[in-house]
Amino acid sequence: MLGSRLWPRVFCTAANARLARQFTTTRSIRTSGILTTLDIPTKAAPIITRRLSQADDHSVDHEADQQFSLNWRGATPQTVLIIKKANDTNVDSALARISQWLHTEYPQINIVLEPPVFDQFHSTLPFVHKIPNGMHTEYSRIIDFVVTLGGDGTFLHVSSLFEKQVPPIIPFSMGTLGFLLPFNVRDFQLQMRRVIEGSATLLPRMRLMYSRFKADGTLDKSGGVNVTNEACIHRGTYPHLTTISCYLNNHLLTTSVGDGIIVGTPTGSTAYSLSAGGPIVHPLVSSMIVSPVCPRSLSFRPLILPSSSVVKLQVHKKSRGRATAYMDGRDCGELLQGEYIEVRKSPYPL
Repeated sequence: MLGSRLWPRVFCTAANARLARQFTTTRSIRTSGILTTLDIPTKAAPIITRRLSQADDHSVDHEADQQFSLNWRGATPQTVLIIKKANDTNVDSALARISQWLHTEYPQINIVLEPPVFDQFHSTLPFVHKIPNGMHTEYSRIIDFVVTLGGDGTFLHVSSLFEKQVPPIIPFSMGTLGFLLPFNVRDFQLQMRRVIEGSATLLPRMRLMYSRFKADGTLDKSGGVNVTNEACIHRGTYPHLTTISCYLNNHLLTTSVGDGIIVGTPTGSTAYSLSAGGPIVHPLVSSMIVSPVCPRSLSFRPLILPSSSVVKLQVHKKSRGRATAYMDGRDCGELLQGEYIEVRKSPYPL
């Protein structure tokens, strides 16, 4: 994720600007007047380096030491994905303005929209590209950076589009909530230039990796999924409280009777965990949060654990009720007695 603290802008000379406009990427396949992404070259990964603070005392981590600089290897990025909040006329207008500006100022950059959004804007923005239906891997293959227009939910949606590494994101706040969004859309030209010219600062957000297991320890096919906010076991619509055993690094921590348990990231500390009484944690604090949801016992309170922890949440064999697993609010199916999930730090931050 792009941080709100940015390095000074790097200006291109007029000659470099002319050369940039002469650069053309291979145009995408056109089918019945529709540009698709199948012929866009595979992206070249940017160079990302850690920023170092100028502080004399390095006995503790400095905030700048956890931020990174972005370098496009002497060129400009070739493809941007724009994600928008649905059913909002202000967001629709912003998407059109940003797309037109990008197409005018940086014609060598391919602009990609999700299929439903492409269908909405193709007639007014004929230069945008569509990822063919069912070709989910195209996101990881070609997208250099992402622009989001909406709230926190729009930002989180980006995480679900990329199986592993997520490209840099410029999140513009145009939604109901804005805990994760440092940029105002009125400044989009300045922020976009900084990213395209490689003078922006990256602020990585820790993610979790969720794996689901059968009662006999067999890994479920849905395992190994990255989540940004939280993984959770909850009783869902079942009327009875559920009993969940919580293990920390294979040692039983506690057995909770209640509505459920949340395992969250610092980014997720302002989401569901906060509503359940969990702490607010700064995104640069590498940690995991365990928050019970409406526990019957007063002895189980929210915990902050090292990010190296492995947390296991298992539906107790004697639990009266079943439970449902959720990832970033998405229903991931029912867990029967004895089944469990494991949550650990993901190697792929956001």
